[in-house]
Parts: sequence; C-alpha cells; structure tokens
Amino acid sequence: MLGATFSRNNVIILLIIAIIGIGLSILSYQYSSFTANEIANISSQDVRSNARIEVYQLSRILVRSMESISNNLQGLSNSVSLLDIENDDVQRLFDSAQSSTKDLTNGYYMFDMNGKIISKTSNKSIEASYFGIQANTSDIFLSPNTHNTTYYSSIIDVNNQFPLLFISYPVLKDKVSTENSTSQANMSNFEGIVFTTIDLSKLGEFLQKELSPEFASNVGLIDKNGVILYSQNRNVVGKNYLTPEFQDLIPPEIKDIYNNILTTSLTGGSGLRDISFNDNMTTIAYQPITLDGEFLWSLYISTPHSLASNVGYLINQQKNFSTIVIIVVGSMAFGIAFLILSWNKRLEGAVQSRTVQLKKTNESLTESNSLLASANKQLEIHDNMQKEFINVAAHELRTPIMPILGEAELIENDISDNEFASVSKEQISSIIRNAKRLDRLAADILDVTNIEGKSLKLNKSTFDIDEILSELVTEYSRHIENDQSKSKRVRILYQPIHVRIFADRYRITQVISNIINNAIKFTEQGSIAIEGTISNNELTIKVTDTGKGIDKEIVNRLFDKFVSRSEQGTGLGLFISKNIMESHGGTITGYNNESGTGATFVFTLPLGNIQSTT
Repeated sequence: MLGATFSRNNVIILLIIAIIGIGLSILSYQYSSFTANEIANISSQDVRSNARIEVYQLSRILVRSMESISNNLQGLSNSVSLLDIENDDVQRLFDSAQSSTKDLTNGYYMFDMNGKIISKTSNKSIEASYFGIQANTSDIFLSPNTHNTTYYSSIIDVNNQFPLLFISYPVLKDKVSTENSTSQANMSNFEGIVFTTIDLSKLGEFLQKELSPEFASNVGLIDKNGVILYSQNRNVVGKNYLTPEFQDLIPPEIKDIYNNILTTSLTGGSGLRDISFNDNMTTIAYQPITLDGEFLWSLYISTPHSLASNVGYLINQQKNFSTIVIIVVGSMAFGIAFLILSWNKRLEGAVQSRTVQLKKTNESLTESNSLLASANKQLEIHDNMQKEFINVAAHELRTPIMPILGEAELIENDISDNEFASVSKEQISSIIRNAKRLDRLAADILDVTNIEGKSLKLNKSTFDIDEILSELVTEYSRHIENDQSKSKRVRILYQPIHVRIFADRYRITQVISNIINNAIKFTEQGSIAIEGTISNNELTIKVTDTGKGIDKEIVNRLFDKFVSRSEQGTGLGLFISKNIMESHGGTITGYNNESGTGATFVFTLPLGNIQSTT
C-alpha cells in the first residue's frame, strides 16, 4: 500500500513538472516571437530613417548644383552686357563657367534674340537641332524674356537620341532714356539668352555617385508634370509616368499604391512609403527640388529592406533553434525529475550541481549588470557631449549671424523710395566675412559627422607641398598686414621646400591652414616660422610661433573635440586635423616651446606618400 501511494505521488509530481515545463516553454516561445518581431521592426525603421536622410541630403546637393549653374548663367549674362562680345575675357568666362560645373553641364552658349550663336564654351560643338530653336515660340527664349529669371526646361530630345535639360537666362542691355528733360527711367532691352544643357544620363550618374556606397539604393527624378527625367530603365526616360510604357512595367499588385506615391510627391511635398511585393519590402522616399521658390522636380530613392530580410531570416532560424532547445530542455527536465525521484541517494549531488550552476548564472548576471552600467555611463557622457556641442554650435552660429542681420537691417533702413541704397565696402566685407565663417562652421560640423561615421573620403592626387605652403603664407601675410592689431608686429617666415606628395590636396591645405590660423590668433608679436624637412623616410612640416603657447589645462587633450581656450571657435579644428593626418597614415603633435614662449605643431607624412623631390 505504501509502495502504491509512493508511485502515485511520483506520478503527480512528474505531471506537475511536465505542466510547468510546457507552460514555461509556451511563455518562452511567445517572448522569443515578440522579441523577434521587435528586432525586425527596429531594422525596418533604420532603413526608413536612412532613406529619409539620404534623399534629403541628395536633394540639397542637387539644389546647390543647380544654383551654381544658375549663378554661372547670371554672371555670364551680366558680363556679356558689360563687355564687348568679341572680347577674349568673355570666352574665358564661358570656359571658366563650364569648368566649375563640368560634372553636369555639356557647355555654356549664347544665342542672340534671333536664335543665332554668338559665343560658346571652347571646343564644344552645338548639335544641329539646337539651331532649330524658334526665338519667337520656344520657352527657352520666351520665359527668360518675360520673367527676367532663370528658366528650367522639361526634357528635350536632340535628334531624338540625346534627352537633355535646357537652363537659360536672359541677356539684357541697359539703356537710359530721357523724358521731358527732367525724369529718367531704366529700360532693359532683350538681347538674347545664355544657356547650358544637361545630359540626363550624366545627371543620373551624378546623383547615383553622390549616394553613400554603403547605401544600396536606386535614384529617380520626375519633373512637376510627371515626365520621367531619370531612371535606371532608360526606356522610360522622357515618358510620363501615366503612359502605358511606364505603367506596364509596374506589377498589378502594387500599381495603385505606386501611382499614389508618385501622384502625392508631385504636389511638392516630401515623405516616404513602404511597398511589399513577393515578401520583399522596399521603402520609397521622395523630396521636392525647389529652385528660385518654384517646385520643379521630385527626387526619389528606393531602398530594399535587405537588412530587415536578413534579420528576419536569422530570427526565424533562432525561433526554430529556440523551439528545439525548449523541447530538449523540457524532456531533460522531465527525465532528471524522474531520476531524482527514483534515485534518492543521488539527490544531494544533484542539488550541489544545480547550486554551482546557479552561482555561475548569478556571476553572469552580475557581469551583465556591470556591462549595462558601463554602457549607461557612456550614454551619459555622449549626452553631455551632445549638449555641449549644441551650446557651442548655437553660440558660434549666433556670432556671425548677428553682424549679417545688423548690416542687412541697416541697408534696409537706408533704402529710398526708388528702392536703392548705398552700401559701403565695409558692410559688404562684414557680410562676406561672417558668411564665410558660417560656411567654415558648417564644414567643420560635416567633417566631424563624417569622421565619427567612418565616412571621411580622401581624393588623393600628386602635387608639390610648396604650392600649398607658399599660397597659405602669402594669404595669411596679407591678412596680417590688413589687421591693424598685428601689423608690423608678426612675421611669417618660410623657407620653400619642393617635395611632390600623393595626398588629398584640400585636406592637407585644411590642416596647415588651421595650424597657421591658430598661431596667428594666439601670437601678438614676433614671428611664425614654417619649416619642412625629409628624414627617416617621412616628410615633416613644423610650425613654430612666439605666442602665448598652449594652456596647461588642455595640453593633454589638445586634439579632442570641443577643446579650446579661445572665446571664438568650436574646438573642432585640431580634432579634424588629427583625423585627416591619421587617414593619410601620418601624425600630428603639439607642444609648448622649451623657451617658455610660444608653441610648436608638427605633422608628418610617411615616405610612401612622397613621389619625387626636386
């Protein structure tokens, strides 16, 4: 009777264990599924965020490029109005304009009001179909003449082979007429147009090249009328997106939502939308291109959720593995419980074994908690640095903005009834100087972003280091002469050294300019000596000043972000310079002079970067 009772108790205990194990297995599986779905959602959100950022940045690049082209056309128009058309300076201006935008434009041209070629970029032939432009009917002529502003055409086929965009601007010749011998009025006569053309395939390559190489996306461009300006499928370029040629390429399952995205984007807004087809998710982000206050085009980026798909595959694999593990663990628990109940003699040993396992688990949890605490501390440090950066950036942005606003308000108050105002050279210089300061601040912030994102690019070429040094010495010497506080008290000494190196010319110039600028800023009198040497298989450039030296409180963290004792500046210059030199395989150091006066900065480039010496 006792044996029977014992057996029933064992069975009840085993059943209880089995039920608990099954319940825990179900809960564990549900939790695993919930976690997997959350990971997939986070991955998709990351793709969407990247697509939104990338399309915005690409739209800004395109707008700036179009503004550069428009500025070139306006400059050519003004120059042609002032200069004789046969003047060689006009030809050089056309060539210079093309050189500045050669990545996009085919050339710059001028037609008179009858459609006759007057001037053009050197060595650039004009397609025969260009001459077919009717001066009295073509919008390329009529719109600039009517609105006196830049005109952006829709797609135009040259010889039905080369889809192009035309951008034109009027050429006006100013005259003054007298009426009743007492009043004068400015009259502008339309003399013709200056224009340029953009090959749409070149435009597409330009946009695709500007995408981050780590960003697997495709680019598209449609004008405000729905005409496709660029697509990887060149057969649809020049077609309206509602035409059968394009619509037949869209799978029926997603045609409505795809057309809705395109229709919505042509209202001039920005946004993004997900499209799912054959278990594959793609995000389409779009951004308007607005020029001179007018919505012209809509830019698209389509990004497949390859990362989310890969994560989903791994998650499914983990789900399967977790299910197997849960089943195995449950079976083992059932068996262990049965053996424990059957073999009471081994109970103590099993308890001790489990105790050891629990201790290890506790140690693992303790270690995990320590790691979490460390990660939290890093997040707090990052948050404090971010707040510090925002404060510094806000102060630095406000400093140049206030003079610009002040000068602009003074000019506005001086405007007469004829809407003209006298502007002094000092006012213009102040506006330009502070605008350049804003531009440098924006460049520094972008450089820091690229450095921390491991995306700092180097465009290396071979050049003589003396070209940079001589140019900077001349520029800063002129700056010192114009500075009343340092005139005749600070000299820049430089012994030319001719060494050809293979490096990023712009970035090396940025580093040297930053070092010289700091030396001038902190040197009231004396000299700034620049010395170049070659030794131990490396080129060494040393800049020594006689200023007040490096503050002892920051000397050990001189090349960290936001480290500065100057009332002006963000403290980013030396941080950026250090990363630029390390990207070239070189070094940069700074220390106070042993004489107790001034400081010395030294940067090196390895011999592998030196091509030849003269």
